[in-house]
Amino acid sequence: MSNLQKVSQALEESGTLYAGTCLRPYEGELSLGTLLVTVTPFTFGYAAVAAGGMVRSLVAARGDSWAGTVLDTPVGPAAVLTGVNGFVIPADTSASGEELNLPMADMQVHLPVPEGVETQEQCLVSFNLTTPCEDHWDAYCSDIVALLNSVTFDEPDHTLSEGGPQPTSPSSPVLSPSAQSLPCATR
Repeated sequence: MSNLQKVSQALEESGTLYAGTCLRPYEGELSLGTLLVTVTPFTFGYAAVAAGGMVRSLVAARGDSWAGTVLDTPVGPAAVLTGVNGFVIPADTSASGEELNLPMADMQVHLPVPEGVETQEQCLVSFNLTTPCEDHWDAYCSDIVALLNSVTFDEPDHTLSEGGPQPTSPSSPVLSPSAQSLPCATR
């Protein structure tokens, strides 16, 4: 089995819905970012309480270099965390022959999805955005706000026994990205 197949299979088994990398221009420089979207079973009571609890516990576990907040999205509250992780490049694979620690700006968004939406069980959709280009972080924050404001979930198709289809999705106000406050400081 090829390495690409092994990676794809591992991603699928871990609940990955999407994994991608982008290379984009930013103020005359190239900027590299990656996005990973996963879904995992997650039982919770109230979405707002779950999101708030995730922010408190994950920030406490990761230390002072991390920040977090609960962001209201059109589909419910989301736990948003930002910080810097180190990515270790082993000496045998680095160009210099020395082990390198590459700082990666990281944003993690955890969105509790209620029972009956998309699946028949509660779950957690997580978005993980990383970039080694810390100076470009503001552009990525704007992108993730736009992404979160575009998320929708399919609800089960309910039909009445009288025969007519019913609306399957409640309308939600679209939030303006400028009205959102993300913890985008990574230092």
